[in-house]
Amino acid sequence: MITVLHAKKYYGLSRGIEDVSLEVQPGEIFGFVGPNGSGKTTLIRAMLGLISLSEGEIHLFGHPIYVGMQHHLKDVGYMPSESYFFNEMNVKSILAFFKSMQQVDELYVTRLIDVLDLDVEKKFGSLSFGNKKKVGIVIAMMHQPKLLILDEPTSGLDPRMQHVFLDLILEQKRLGKTIFLSSHMLSEIEKVCDRVALIKEGKILFTRHMTDIRKEESKRIIIWPNYQNMSLEGLTYIKDEIGCSHYTYQGDIQTLMQYLSQYRLMDLVIRNIDLEELFSVYYEKEDR
Repeated sequence: MITVLHAKKYYGLSRGIEDVSLEVQPGEIFGFVGPNGSGKTTLIRAMLGLISLSEGEIHLFGHPIYVGMQHHLKDVGYMPSESYFFNEMNVKSILAFFKSMQQVDELYVTRLIDVLDLDVEKKFGSLSFGNKKKVGIVIAMMHQPKLLILDEPTSGLDPRMQHVFLDLILEQKRLGKTIFLSSHMLSEIEKVCDRVALIKEGKILFTRHMTDIRKEESKRIIIWPNYQNMSLEGLTYIKDEIGCSHYTYQGDIQTLMQYLSQYRLMDLVIRNIDLEELFSVYYEKEDR
């Protein structure tokens, strides 16, 4: 569905993305994760033909993408990180405008409006940031496209609406649709994505299946006092904080406990690592 080959984009001397390559398969939810300024939005804009690459190429549905190309967009639903429409128009009129340009199932549009609890009588300019995002969601999904490209779709939504939105895209996945989900909210990536690419400073650090990521490093070990030279298969030193050392561990817990028993420890924490911490580990390794 999406193929990116050695894509580079510079804004003068400023870096947008640096040698990005990835593939998104039909029917999967692909997570694109990185901090603000890492290049996520730049890549998405290039995917849509809104900006040109400095080098490299992008294909959607097997066809090359370039600025001015539009025919592929009928099969794409795009949601930008911020929704800007016509402030003086009410939501109903905005939706009617976009419905007039494509074939939609009116019952499905009505259902989207209902489940997102969107007031279509209000003027767009009077809506909160979260409700403006809801308008963007409806417009991106109303024609039930083959490919959804979503840039930070849940920022500004309350927790209940985040859950509703994730259910909506899981439903689209069950219907065979493909979703490219750019986000820095790791909780939603963990819940719905099949694979994930981690980007930092314009470069892809890795692209992996979520199941493989979870298997790799499953425990966070915090030890008081500081010990930086522990050596055990599966035990990896991460960093020191005041009075304690952080490790990750993958392996048999009994083996770990037997190894730690030889040290004079003041305190010890062993817990499962969450996705945010796990990605922080990859960032720290890259920095080193």
